Amino acid sequence: MLYRGFSAILVCLCLSVPLPAQLSRDSKFEILRTVIADQASARIAMPFGTQGIELSESGEINKEKLDKEMKKNGQSIEAGKVVTVTDIDFGDDKIEIELDGGGKNKKSLTDRIQIGIGSGTQTVPVGRDDKTKKAKGSKIVLRFTKKVPSDLKPEALKEMLAPVLDFNKRNFLKTGIDALPPEFQEAVKAKEARIGMDRTTVIMALGRPDKKVREKKDGVDVEDWIYFQRGLRAKFVTFENNVVVRIAEY
Repeated sequence: MLYRGFSAILVCLCLSVPLPAQLSRDSKFEILRTVIADQASARIAMPFGTQGIELSESGEINKEKLDKEMKKNGQSIEAGKVVTVTDIDFGDDKIEIELDGGGKNKKSLTDRIQIGIGSGTQTVPVGRDDKTKKAKGSKIVLRFTKKVPSDLKPEALKEMLAPVLDFNKRNFLKTGIDALPPEFQEAVKAKEARIGMDRTTVIMALGRPDKKVREKKDGVDVEDWIYFQRGLRAKFVTFENNVVVRIAEY
C-alpha cells in the first residue's frame, strides 16, 4: 500500500514538471525549406575544420575558440564573401549551419554508389577512386542557453545569425571594394595592406607581388609576398593560411 502511494506521488510530481521544449516538426520543415540554399554575406572570416564558429543565441561569438580554429585549420571564408547554406542540423540546445559544404573534406558521393550487373547479385562501385572532395566552407554552431525554442521561425534564426551572416541581398550583391569591410575599403583605396586581409584583398590594394616565397614553420604554411620599391627597399607581406599576419618594409 505504501509503495502504491509513493508511486502515485512520483507520477504526480513528474506530470507537474514541464517537459523541455523541442523544436517542432513544422518549425524544422519551415526553416529547412526557407534557409537551405539561401545565400548570405560573411561578416567575419571563418575557419576550416569541424568546429567552425560558436555563436550564442544572444549574439556573442566565442572569439577564443575562433582564434584557435583559425590558427589550427586556417581560413576558408573571408569577410565579405557570399556563402550558401548547404545543410542544417538540429540538436536539443543547438543548431549547426553548414556553409558551402562545410569545412571538412568529404568522400565523393560516387564512392558509395553501386550498380547491379545482370540478374545476379554482383555489384561494382561507380567512380571509386578514393578521392575526397576538398573542403571549401565552414560551419556555425548556434548554442542556446536552454533548449531550442519549439516555435523558432526562419526570420528569428537569421536574426540570431546576424553577427556572422548578413542575409540582406541588397547589402551583399555588391562587387569589388564595396563588398569589403569598411576598414579594408579605406585601405584598398589608399593602396595599403592590412593585417587580416586575404590574398584577393591584398591584390586589390597592392597588385600582384614581384616575388613569392613559401615555407612551412611549425607546421603552418607561411608565404611572403615581396613588392620591390624604389632604391633597394622592399615591402614584405606575410600570410599564414591565407591571412596577412605581418607587414614590413626593409
